[in-house]
Amino acid sequence: MDGQKRHVIIKDNIYWPNGLAIDYDYRTSATAPKQTRIFWADAKLSFIHSCRDDGTDRKVVIDTKEALPHPFALTLLGSKLYWTDWSTRSIHSCNKITGQDIQLVHDNIYSPMDIHVYSQQRQPRAVNPCEHNSLKNGGCSHLCLMSPTTPFYKCACSTGVRLLKDGKTCAKGASKLLLLARRTDIRRISLDTPDYTDVVLQIDNIKQAIAIDYDPVDKLVYWTDDEVRAIRRASLSGLGDEVVVRTEIDHPDGVAIDWIARNMYWTDTGTDRIEVARLNGTSRKVLINEHLDEPRAIVIDPIHGYMYWTDWGKLPKIEVAYMDGTQRHTIVNTSLGWPNGLAVDIKSEVVYWADAKEDKIEMVNRDGTGRKVLVSSPIPHIFGFSVLDDHIYWTDWQSRSIERVDRKTGGNRTFIIDQLPDLMGLKAVNVYRVEGTNPCANNNGDCSHLCLYRPIGHICTCPTGLELIADGKTCIIPEAFILFSRHADIHRLSLETNYNDNIIPLRGIREASALSFDIVENRVYWMDTNLKIISRAFMNGSAIETVIPHGLEFPESICVDWVARNIYWTDTGTNRIEMARMDGSSRRVLIWKDLEPRSLALDPAHGHIYWSSWDQNPKIERASLGGTGRKVMISRVGRTIGLAIDYEDRKLYWADLDSKVIEVADLTGKQRQHVVRDSLTHPRGLTQYGEFIYWSDWDRKVIEKANKSSGLNRTTIKRRLDNVMDLLVYHASRQSGWNSCGKDNGGCQHLCIAHAREDKSNYTHHCECPTHYKIIRDTKGNKTCAAPESFMLFSQKTLISRMVVDTEESPNVVLPLSNLRNLKAIEYDQEQRHIYWIDGKSKSIKRSFDNGTKVNSGTFLYNGGAHQPYDMVINPYMRHLYWTCSKNNSINVTSLDGTFIGVIRIGKGKPRSLAIHPEKGYLFWTNMVGSPKIERSALDGKSDIVIISSDLGKPTSLAVDRDIGLLCWTDIDHQRIECSDLAGANRRGLVHSKVHAPIGLAIFGQYLYWIDKQQSLIERIDKIMGEGRKRIQSRVRNLTDLMAVKYITAEAMLLHACSKDNNIQCSHICILTRDGRNAQCSCPINMALSKDGLTCTAPPTCASNQFMCSNEEFGCIPISWQCDGQKDCPKGEDEVNCPKCRPGQFKCDNEECVPNSNRCDGKKNCRDNSDEKDCCLRDEFKCLDFTCVEWHRRCDNQIDCPDDSDEDPRMCKSPIVPPQISPTPEESKSPRPNDERYTVGIVVGFVIVVLIVIGVVIYACKKRRRLRGTDEHSIVYVTHKPSSYISGPSTPPLTASSRCARTSRTTCFSETSRASEGSAMPLCQYDRNHVTGQSSSNSSVINYIPPETLNPPPSPVTDRSVYAGFDGGYRGTYSSSNSPSTVRSYRHYKPRHIPPPPTTPCSTDVCEESEPYPPSKNKYYKPRDYVNEVNYDSDPYPPPPTPRSHYFSAEEPSCPPSPSTERSFFINPFPPPPSPEPTSEC
Repeated sequence: MDGQKRHVIIKDNIYWPNGLAIDYDYRTSATAPKQTRIFWADAKLSFIHSCRDDGTDRKVVIDTKEALPHPFALTLLGSKLYWTDWSTRSIHSCNKITGQDIQLVHDNIYSPMDIHVYSQQRQPRAVNPCEHNSLKNGGCSHLCLMSPTTPFYKCACSTGVRLLKDGKTCAKGASKLLLLARRTDIRRISLDTPDYTDVVLQIDNIKQAIAIDYDPVDKLVYWTDDEVRAIRRASLSGLGDEVVVRTEIDHPDGVAIDWIARNMYWTDTGTDRIEVARLNGTSRKVLINEHLDEPRAIVIDPIHGYMYWTDWGKLPKIEVAYMDGTQRHTIVNTSLGWPNGLAVDIKSEVVYWADAKEDKIEMVNRDGTGRKVLVSSPIPHIFGFSVLDDHIYWTDWQSRSIERVDRKTGGNRTFIIDQLPDLMGLKAVNVYRVEGTNPCANNNGDCSHLCLYRPIGHICTCPTGLELIADGKTCIIPEAFILFSRHADIHRLSLETNYNDNIIPLRGIREASALSFDIVENRVYWMDTNLKIISRAFMNGSAIETVIPHGLEFPESICVDWVARNIYWTDTGTNRIEMARMDGSSRRVLIWKDLEPRSLALDPAHGHIYWSSWDQNPKIERASLGGTGRKVMISRVGRTIGLAIDYEDRKLYWADLDSKVIEVADLTGKQRQHVVRDSLTHPRGLTQYGEFIYWSDWDRKVIEKANKSSGLNRTTIKRRLDNVMDLLVYHASRQSGWNSCGKDNGGCQHLCIAHAREDKSNYTHHCECPTHYKIIRDTKGNKTCAAPESFMLFSQKTLISRMVVDTEESPNVVLPLSNLRNLKAIEYDQEQRHIYWIDGKSKSIKRSFDNGTKVNSGTFLYNGGAHQPYDMVINPYMRHLYWTCSKNNSINVTSLDGTFIGVIRIGKGKPRSLAIHPEKGYLFWTNMVGSPKIERSALDGKSDIVIISSDLGKPTSLAVDRDIGLLCWTDIDHQRIECSDLAGANRRGLVHSKVHAPIGLAIFGQYLYWIDKQQSLIERIDKIMGEGRKRIQSRVRNLTDLMAVKYITAEAMLLHACSKDNNIQCSHICILTRDGRNAQCSCPINMALSKDGLTCTAPPTCASNQFMCSNEEFGCIPISWQCDGQKDCPKGEDEVNCPKCRPGQFKCDNEECVPNSNRCDGKKNCRDNSDEKDCCLRDEFKCLDFTCVEWHRRCDNQIDCPDDSDEDPRMCKSPIVPPQISPTPEESKSPRPNDERYTVGIVVGFVIVVLIVIGVVIYACKKRRRLRGTDEHSIVYVTHKPSSYISGPSTPPLTASSRCARTSRTTCFSETSRASEGSAMPLCQYDRNHVTGQSSSNSSVINYIPPETLNPPPSPVTDRSVYAGFDGGYRGTYSSSNSPSTVRSYRHYKPRHIPPPPTTPCSTDVCEESEPYPPSKNKYYKPRDYVNEVNYDSDPYPPPPTPRSHYFSAEEPSCPPSPSTERSFFINPFPPPPSPEPTSEC
């Protein structure tokens, strides 16, 4: 009972020994001697046997299948033996000696499992050696275990603790531990004892543990959790769990504890930073945030003052720096792939690392010398890594193991733990060893906050936002400092502590220009001229967000209205001054006429904005905060920049680039004078604080200050600063004053505008609305706004703008819609205020509210590439979206609730552009066949007619005037715009000249509007007279579509017969009767209207030799009647679309047939010459829409094809040789001397290649046949039998696939081809358990490391959506991992790495349900000819209560002992039913 002298007593004729019981008082008769005997039941072989306790004297008790269908548990009492049986669902008994007198004790038990008899006889009294001779607990400090040998007991310790030399006392605990992060739990493994048992720390709510470290002083474990984005800590027992860092942390991949200075370091691959904080999470500071791509592991050497980290980005490297982040340099940057693990031996200052891509463990000296490979044998996917004493320890995702080697030689490789999934970081520690010291250990180095040790001595430093005063030890909150921007950085420069310069840790800045700040929320705002956005963040660099993401061209200056909580900015690209709320909402254009704005200044307390204008007569102007009352304040100036207001003295300062001076005037423009005029070469930023003005000089690369009145006391406060774009002083005095908008936004719904003090009205403020919105005049004080009802929309490649013309407001404004890519067409739903757009990149239709909220990220319509939407229109009455598909050449209908209605037209030409007249019930479209047409039908696609068929080049857009019944279209080939009535009559040209590429068309009010893509403009003309042509928008790049939104009143809605408001009950489509007054229901193609006249149903099914008519009542006709020249169906559809041309023939437009070989041969074969249409010349490029352009115009950065295909970046990257001009007849007749030689060479080469391919295929088939031996099943893995295996009818315990093995034979070709079919692969085709070692109960083990991956990810699991691999429907057939809780997905990596590396060992083919990420078509696999040897002799958890149901024999398939749930019994809360499933193949 002490676990010693383990040996096998029964090994023959045993298969599934389920039940076991000991009889302490076994006698064959009353006079026979007493003996101890063991009874067991075998569920596979259907017997109950017994033997002595040494295995001898084996006897049969029961051995019939009828009596023992499926025995499970045993017990006994007296002469009776009792057992449970899964098959009979009962408890039975018999005589324990003879097996006779079998009786039913209890039946109808759902799933009988274990059984015991409760009786004193089952626990007979005996002498306890642990309490013998006055010994208490045998004298053991912990456990006293009984033993059959003298002195009949033995002392033992708890798991992982050593027994001391006295044999009785246990050590106070494990001294050497492996601390293991295992995604959803933290474990410890003692290295003091050889069993290496892992113990789970009792900590809740671990979601995605990644990195781990240990503090030997407080004996606390620290780990990072990527899902909850936090760093946590707890004791070794799991108690005292707490979060120490929870804010501004994205993906913490590494953590390191400075046990001397009591600091914590970590890497964050989301923010690309290395940060430090005190161990309790306070005094946080960013050490490094530049030139980091994907920082991962981090280790520190606090004794010598160094920190090391790995970066697995595009340029992998290992770097070192002082522990304050200075003196940074790279020590390894060659022959690296994914340096996941890192460790340092402090005594020798040797750095060790593990590379998961190169599959190596290497070492190098701290200075980068002495690089050496320690381990290069197969390491499938290493992740966690640590060094302790003489060994290196690591975790491996693919082999699911923890291993170690000698750290000096790389030898003596040993497994610590095997087959434990979800392994992440680990740390090998000596729990009681605390080594080294430095000055930070004594009173924190006398530092008030952070003490960071360096090789040259310690340094005191401050958390972000605080400044170190002159004593070099104390941090204070500064009262004032300078903010300045330099390209990708924003700095803060102290005005109180020797002008210390610190970078605010902001990521993602490309070209920071203008700055502003908000003293209330402690935020900084900046403009990025490269990204064309306005962003903000807190002063410590946290909570970065984009507030204005769209509609900026060249943002120049920004100011914060700290009272009303608004922002103002100028844009020199759009020549506008705009405003918005501080979060970017309620955007409004203030001034846009006669404007070239530059610098901006704000005076909220007095209600004014000031700006400089660089037009032909540069000046400084002023207006009210609402943009009214515009007035020139200062003229006769040059190009002025850097406006700054002195709010105390009421003065305005500016710098003049032309006269190179800094001037000042009062806020009325008077008392103007020079302040600084000497050595001012190129002033840029300008600000004022206290008695000084501050400015930057681009040429001299300095920041200076001078007295604000006299310009004296001029001082350079910072040198060697390139490209300072803007600067200002952060201080409360720079944002003082108040107005009535400061209280509850003045009661306004959107924008509050404070009135200037000189305003004579009785109001102190008024409310305004976003651009194009209108104030609702009501009794509540005109404080709410109404959205616009009628307007126009136009789209560019990545933007959608709203346009209102002939008003006093700004004509257009960009809508706040994000993630727009390659827009093709737009539509608008008035009722829900949804904007719909076709995304050309994803080939889908998406939608969003017009205010940018609730973008349908899943898209409105997406069919995985089955469709390619081209154009769309909305029927507002039936709330249907009509859209054309250029891939299927169809017109489709989808309800605006997302329900697909059906196809109304297909197989009849190429419908493209759409227009709708819902009041008349008409649908119009362009048919882009050989001779383009414009057609019309009812809204169900029926009653179709061609209305325009002649003199059409390429009609690209349609528009309908629903007021006067006008149809207009653009013709890009003929470069004109034409109109007709709704029947195609009264055709007339409206625009004939100066139209280059008209692609968008809309009718709004009295005017016809169109887009000219080539000229990047929007124009209009009178829709009736063709007069008054006017340019509305110009210099608008990448225009794609244009539409008009006309408001439909509620009364008009009710008047329409098909309106949803009239409770029309049509199940699919409602159309108008001929008079347009009544409604009738109709159906899409392949559906028929039922007898109720409302509901569409599937048409009646006809036999294969019958044709189905559309009339449900008429039914089916013989197939021979179809296309026989006689109309047999009521509507004659049996004679529609009858083919006249045979296969291999081309159908001319006049219905003639010619051979396909005559197509585009330069000859007129069709009498109408239609066989030569849409053919490009040899020196022409054929666009995707079949138009032709000259070859030299391809990839010339000038769009020539209407569909942009001549400038497709993917095509332009490929070197395509232009086609050669066809030779003349004379040239073609003259033979070339090498023609015959070339022909013979090509033929011979082709034959050789074919022979080689055939040889390779034959060799592969033979090789695979040898692997399979005599059995040609689709699974080619060699397996071992279980250790307790005996010869007989059984199957190696693989998976449920095994039962299919005898019937799922395949050729050597089918194995490869089926494996690549993704989810279409049949269930019995492939068995992943051979690779993973996992089965339905997780009780299997791999003895050989699986094949390594070609490209396994370097980091933890990303997302469940990655699970789209080749085993498709397999997911449900695999059990969860050994993890006690379900593993959640890891994260997405940053989109800048495309494609992002998935981050689980899925690519290593070891995914189970806890790791649901199988490989996708071998993307990450390196093909190898591995034949895995699988053994099933151990498992980190106990085996299930019965062997898996799919353990059958290849020779004799037997029924499973219990139903195949394909899951582990340990993860099923209820026992399985006792009989096989009905679907069993047995």
